[in-house]
Order: sequence, then C-alpha cells, then structure tokens
Amino acid sequence: MKKLNIKKLIEDMGGATKVAKIAGVQRTAPYGWIRQGHIRSTFLEKMTTAHPHLKLDLYFEESNYDKELGSST
Repeated sequence: MKKLNIKKLIEDMGGATKVAKIAGVQRTAPYGWIRQGHIRSTFLEKMTTAHPHLKLDLYFEESNYDKELGSST
C-alpha cells in the first residue's frame, strides 16, 4: 500500500507557513497533518491549484507496514 509523504510535500512547497497560507489554515495545521499522517483532499486541491506542475504521484511511497511484511504491492 502507498502512503503520501506529507512532510516531504510540505517541505518541497516551501514549508508549513507557505502551505498554510495556500490552504487557508493556521500556520500550525500542516504540522498536524504530518503528525496525524493524513490531509484533507480539499487542502490537497488548493495546493495543487497553487502549484499546477506539482506531481503528487512523486510523493506516494511504500508504507512502513508493507516494508515490514516484505510486500511487493
């Protein structure tokens, strides 16, 4: 199973403060997304609208659970 690397995505977009402005949320919200391991699709949509050349596929990685099991899917 693949999981979105939210931390890397935020870093590559210029950091939590810039992403928060794009998403229209408090400056600390992106840190919560990283900690919780999920982000709402509405925020992802705002981020990709602000950066249309952003390729979200590059941020999907094999989850740690799959690595531990040795899964190839």
